[in-house]
Amino acid sequence: MSKPIKDMMTAQLRERYAGVDSALWVDFVGCPGVTNNEFRRALHGRQMRLEIIKTSLLRRAVAGSKLEPLAKSVSGPAALVTGGESAIDIARAVEEWLPKIKGMKLRGAMLDGELLGDRDVAGLAKMAGRRELQAGIASAVRAPGGKLAAAILAGGGAIAACVKSLIEKLEKGEGVGAAPAAAAEAAPAAAAEAAPAAPAAEPSA
Repeated sequence: MSKPIKDMMTAQLRERYAGVDSALWVDFVGCPGVTNNEFRRALHGRQMRLEIIKTSLLRRAVAGSKLEPLAKSVSGPAALVTGGESAIDIARAVEEWLPKIKGMKLRGAMLDGELLGDRDVAGLAKMAGRRELQAGIASAVRAPGGKLAAAILAGGGAIAACVKSLIEKLEKGEGVGAAPAAAAEAAPAAAAEAAPAAPAAEPSA
């Protein structure tokens, strides 16, 4: 491959993966052509894309980007799946096809900019996705009679920050024991700050 062609392909890949922080690396060898096409169509239906790239070309294209750690860990031709809301959604889509494509294996992933090795990526499909986490948080916020939600709406920025931190930690699989307590402690203070001051009593005649 001539240098001008390599440079052109590198530029195209750099543009394609700019800003991408989640991807799944799979071994994709020995897949029959018909199954290959069906798999790609299924991914496309979920706004996902499978691309097999020469390793050296991939490393050049994503150097300095959020996918660089994954590119450095790749060996052999890199079969990358990108798209969806996160690598969790990608892993779920790929796992559905593992029984149909015997030679396909999950090798690694980038999840919101963090590298996962082959041991960690095996359980990726079982993690709660962004929508599920947000729905769970919203349900928890509404549960105690709407008081916590009312505090947030009234200006409880500290609670909103706690909830956001809780979502991020859950997505990363970290412990979150302190977050609900912090939100609970912040609720009364936020509600007190947001409550209008009572008018002063008029002196009696």
